[in-house]
Amino acid sequence: MKSIQTIWKTDRVWMGLGMLAVFLTMLPCILLGEDAIFTSLDQLDGEIIAYILQAKHLFQGDVLPEFMNGASKTALTVPAPLAVLLFLTGHYCGALTFMAVAGKLFGYAGMYLLARETTRERWIAALTGFVYSCIPFLAVYGLAEYGIPMLFWCALQIRSGKHLRISYLYILLYALSSSLVLVGFGVLGMGLGWVLWNLFSHRRTLSLDRKQLLRALMAWLLLLTVYVLENLRLLLELLGFRNPIVTHKTDYVFSARPFLEVFTENLLHGIQHADSKHILLLAGTLAAAAAGISWMLWQKRRNSSSDCSLYLQIRQLLGMLCLCLTCNLFFVLLSALWRSAPGVYLRSRLSFLGSFQLDRVLWIAPCLWYLAAACGLAVCYRLFRHHFRYLFCLLPVTALFGATALWSLYIGESKLNLQKLRLPDYGAVSYRDYYAIGVMEQIQDFLESYTGKSPSEYRVVSLGIDPAAALYHGFYCLDGYSNNYALDYKKQFRQVIAPELDKNDYIRQYFDDWGNRCYLFTSEYPGQYTMKKQEYTFRNYHIDTAALYQMGGRYLFAAAPIQDAGKQGLVLLKDTPFETADSYYEIYLYEISTF
Repeated sequence: MKSIQTIWKTDRVWMGLGMLAVFLTMLPCILLGEDAIFTSLDQLDGEIIAYILQAKHLFQGDVLPEFMNGASKTALTVPAPLAVLLFLTGHYCGALTFMAVAGKLFGYAGMYLLARETTRERWIAALTGFVYSCIPFLAVYGLAEYGIPMLFWCALQIRSGKHLRISYLYILLYALSSSLVLVGFGVLGMGLGWVLWNLFSHRRTLSLDRKQLLRALMAWLLLLTVYVLENLRLLLELLGFRNPIVTHKTDYVFSARPFLEVFTENLLHGIQHADSKHILLLAGTLAAAAAGISWMLWQKRRNSSSDCSLYLQIRQLLGMLCLCLTCNLFFVLLSALWRSAPGVYLRSRLSFLGSFQLDRVLWIAPCLWYLAAACGLAVCYRLFRHHFRYLFCLLPVTALFGATALWSLYIGESKLNLQKLRLPDYGAVSYRDYYAIGVMEQIQDFLESYTGKSPSEYRVVSLGIDPAAALYHGFYCLDGYSNNYALDYKKQFRQVIAPELDKNDYIRQYFDDWGNRCYLFTSEYPGQYTMKKQEYTFRNYHIDTAALYQMGGRYLFAAAPIQDAGKQGLVLLKDTPFETADSYYEIYLYEISTF
């Protein structure tokens, strides 16, 4: 195996061109700055706020005073702890953009090295790395998904005793830049399986390589130790040793789905935030595997030794391909069982542990789908080099890689940002739009003049505006998005929104059965959390303002006027809304009073 310096010398052109191509896909986002478009679901509406508040209160107590009336820090656990340092600068959009670019570059580099080592073909490694980097994973998850190929490459180096310093350093970086509850548990499970496989396979051959086993065990323990230290507060809280709370997760209501439906969906598409757009590559992989197997069977029938070297290469590639597909089939099966009736029956008896999303093990699957595809493409290429007729297999499989890259770019943020760069009036909601930049500052100035108080001295809620916008600007909010807050707080907040929940079964079940979004829901526009200006009027909106006032709520930010607001103790403080010429929102400011 070549040294890392030799690999760089021989592969620098492919690596450099690939890195440049990846960077160019992100260039529109970089140029747009706060006008760039980012996925809002589970990113702008939650995780960014977690980074901002954790950075603001780094090493300062156990609570986040701005969030949900002073929730525990475990209510907003960041998915990539090391990235908190980026948010200390105060340039939040820049931090998010950096995470997006860095994630894609790590994805390319890791998949290049992994596919290069597996297939021995530079162009295949570069193509696979680029297509993998195009998958629209969310930037806020750090290296959780993009970083897995590099992690697997490091595991191969550790097993062979090469590049140990770099490999251990990357394992440390990966643990600091990913989440235990999102993907870490799956990676640790695979790592433990890898250690045990090393142990028992050597015992069978009576040639236990203690150094190799020790290296593998050290890598696994390093990953485990960092994850435990990162999540120590959360683990102690869940085990009842530190500020024990009854989490709202104990109130979850699980719904079973048909096993076959979930199995098929996860096999072909993956799960939320881990949809790797691999369905075309899977078809190409199976076609390539069929071509390779048929050629091997033909060689056996001929009993020919002329292509012995090629035979061994094809068998090795097919072996890796089958290993990747087998692992993913196991993950798909596990996730389908977890979502089906037997899994739901078990989860309903595990209290808050039942809310654990075991199906997130599928976050590992994209790397394996793409590695299997690279092996399939290498099979076609090796056959083509020896038998020209296999060009008719090589070309379609290669075309599927290109089609997958275009598909991923088209449905992701890259296409939206390119459109925004070309057409500044493009309608998609930008970072600036979502956080009401330029509008919330007006409200801050108005309230400071009106009350003479700082934001820490009163509490606010938002209607038709994601609470993340107010949190982003430093307001202290009673509402928010969290997957681990106190059940008592959920019940307290429910009293505020009960009049609206009673009008609509969808939002009632959404809040009562799940409740991660502690928002001012409206029965008039269920499922809408952001409302563009001049499109709505709340004509039949009711909340328990007395309960809201008792919680400390003093002001309500509404994305549209509330009809008959005065009858329920809401006083409009300014006749005209706060807005800018091109703002997404117009915000009406109401004071919450008591009768």
